[in-house]
Amino acid sequence: MKAAKIFVPAQTPYPKDIRSLTSLRFFAALSIVIFHYTLEVDSLYNGLPGRFYTGVDFFFILSGFILTHSYITGIEQGTFSARTFYVKRFARIYPVHILTLILSALTTAATLTIWGVGFDSGDSLNCLTTSVLMIQAWGLHAKPCFNNPSWSISAEWFAYLLFPFLAVWALKRQPTTVMTVSASALILLCAFFFILGKPFTHLTTFGFIRIVPDFVLGIGLYLFGRKYTLKDTGKGLFYGVVGTLFLAFIANIPDAVIILIYAAIIFVAAENDRHGISGALQGERPVYWGEASYSLYMLHNVFWEALPVPVMMRTLDGSKTFDTPFLIACFIALALTFYFSHITYKYLERPARSWITKKYARPKKTET
Repeated sequence: MKAAKIFVPAQTPYPKDIRSLTSLRFFAALSIVIFHYTLEVDSLYNGLPGRFYTGVDFFFILSGFILTHSYITGIEQGTFSARTFYVKRFARIYPVHILTLILSALTTAATLTIWGVGFDSGDSLNCLTTSVLMIQAWGLHAKPCFNNPSWSISAEWFAYLLFPFLAVWALKRQPTTVMTVSASALILLCAFFFILGKPFTHLTTFGFIRIVPDFVLGIGLYLFGRKYTLKDTGKGLFYGVVGTLFLAFIANIPDAVIILIYAAIIFVAAENDRHGISGALQGERPVYWGEASYSLYMLHNVFWEALPVPVMMRTLDGSKTFDTPFLIACFIALALTFYFSHITYKYLERPARSWITKKYARPKKTET
C-alpha cells in the first residue's frame, strides 16, 4: 500500500528526544485528573466537555510509539537485550506504583475505621496481592481496587511484556498494515463491547485487552513515521488537529474516532519536532511536567481519597448536593498533587529508576 500524496519518503530521522511528546503526556495526565475529580458531582461532570477518561488511551498509543522509537533499531540489529528492557520498564513504573499502593491501602484502612466507608469496593487482600504483582487489570477481578488509576499501570506492564514480540511481528509487515489491523481491532472491540453494554473505553479490570490495539497502533504509527514524513507540517496543522479533537468532544463522536485523532496528534507533534518547528511544547516547564506526569497521575487519587469531602459524599450514599465544598476540595487535592508529584519525581522516581537500572540492567555496548 502506498502512502497518500501528503506523505513523502522520510529523509530525516526523529530526534532522540521528542520533546513535544513528553509535554503532551502532562496534558493527557491532567485530563484524567480533572475527569476523576469531577466524576462524583453531576453538575461538574455534565458541564465538562469531552470524554477525558480516554486520556489513558492517549498514553497507550504514545507508549507504543516511544518504545518503538527507543528500541526498534536494537531489535533490527540484534543488539536488543530483553533483560535490560524489562529492568528499565520495571524501574520506570514500580517505585511510584508501590508507594501509591501503600498510601492507598493506608488511606482505605483509615477511612474505613473513621467513616465506615472505603473508596473502591473491590479492595481486598487478594487484590492487594495482585496489585503488588501489577496483574490486577489482567481480568482477575470484577472491580478495581487500591489506587484505582493503577489499573492502567498493570495494563502497561502487560504491553511491556509483549513489546519485543509485537515489534518483531510489526517489522515483518508494512506500517500501514500494522495501523490498519490495530485500528480495525479497536473499532470492532468498541462495537462489540457497546453491544454488551460495557463501553470498551471503560474497561479497567480488563485493561490488558484495552491496551493492545492502542499500543500496536503506536508501534505502527512510529514505523510509518520512520518511513514517511508529512510533505507540509507546522504549528497550524498541529492546532488544526487539536481543534478537531475538541470538535469531536463537543459533537459526541464515538470514542474509537477520538482515539484515532489522538494518534494523529502524536504523529503531527513528532513531525514538528523532526522538522525543527519550535513551539510551546518544547519549553522547559511543559517538558518537566511531562516527565513528572507519571507521579502526577499516580498520586492524584491518593490525595482525593484522603480528603474529608469525598469521604463524606460516600458516607452520604453518593450525595451530590454540596458542590461548593466539593470544588474547594478539588483545588486542594490538585495543589497537593502538583506539589508532591514534583517531590516524588525528584526524590523517588528518578533516583530509584537510576539505581535499579544501574544495578540490574546489563546492556550491550551497542544497544540503543
